[in-house]
Amino acid sequence: MGAFALAIVAIMLMLLGIVIGARIGSELARGCVTRREYWMANLKIVLVGVLASAVIGFTRLILLAGIPIGAMAGAIATLKMDFGESVGPWKFHDRVLGVNKDQLRRAESGNAEAVRRARRDGTPMPEVISVPRKDADDPKGTSGAKGPRSSHKSSKGK
Repeated sequence: MGAFALAIVAIMLMLLGIVIGARIGSELARGCVTRREYWMANLKIVLVGVLASAVIGFTRLILLAGIPIGAMAGAIATLKMDFGESVGPWKFHDRVLGVNKDQLRRAESGNAEAVRRARRDGTPMPEVISVPRKDADDPKGTSGAKGPRSSHKSSKGK
């Protein structure tokens, strides 16, 4: 019964590590603009995680081993999601599984780095939303759309 309780505590400590790692990954992602900075942040996560695991191994507090492992997992996953672009093996993963299509699209466009730089510096982001324009041939401006997609209400009649 004692071994089962230790296993539950170890799992809870690993979950704590994941939560801590998610916070660390989010903070690191704010400073990443280029792919090089992204990979350097990944390297920092792995090196600190391995160092923390080595310290825990040398102190023989094996119960705590889940914390740095969970922190590495949480930090790497959050860094990838907050970076906002599929890079390296994540690009292969996203293509094969058909997930994160917006991140794949950003990886192929040249605008992703400018958006991250604006986010980091606190400046206005470059235009990333395409808006249909009214054509000269199409007076209603629908351009083949199935119907109006306006979310604001008209003030006529009030």
